[in-house]
Amino acid sequence: MKKISLLIIISVLISFGFIARTEISAYKTVSQDSRVEWKAWHLGGVGERFGKVTIKSGEVYTKDNLIYSGNFFLDIENLTVENFKESGSKNDKLEENLKSSDFFDTDSFPTALFQITDVTAIQGDFNTLLGGNLKIKNVNKNIKIKVNYIQTKNGIELNSKTFEIDRRDWELTYNTKGTSGIAANYIIANEIAFKVNLKMSK
Repeated sequence: MKKISLLIIISVLISFGFIARTEISAYKTVSQDSRVEWKAWHLGGVGERFGKVTIKSGEVYTKDNLIYSGNFFLDIENLTVENFKESGSKNDKLEENLKSSDFFDTDSFPTALFQITDVTAIQGDFNTLLGGNLKIKNVNKNIKIKVNYIQTKNGIELNSKTFEIDRRDWELTYNTKGTSGIAANYIIANEIAFKVNLKMSK
């Protein structure tokens, strides 16, 4: 009898808003236009190269409309190079180089993974600071990304500020500064810039 009475009291309190209800939602369908834009360059910021990586799959969980966990996979195997105006050889050649063992070695590691570890609300041009483990090849490093998190009618969106990583932290050391026997104009900057645009629905 006491248990029944307690359940009734809790139900009444919830219905009148005295006890907050927790609503958990899962978003597991990634829209086809979800992507990560990448950018790299030679020393001094010259010779800029850029393209896109599709976000292949993922899942994001929200609690009371706020992100609290999730992950998504990047389709490195099918990354694109888009900086050369003429289509064909130059873009294709650089794509092959990036997919080779010199860089991402996509035969062995076709995807990269970002796994959310912590979420903080912030103020300014971006409303959320995401902490997460970025796994490229077999290397996991925690990074921070500023994003605008948007709850839409049909799902959620995450649009990040452009951020940079030091590729050497993920053992991407091809033609880095200090490599012996390489002419200066072939040295590639250590930094790679990324911008995330993710849309997901239930």
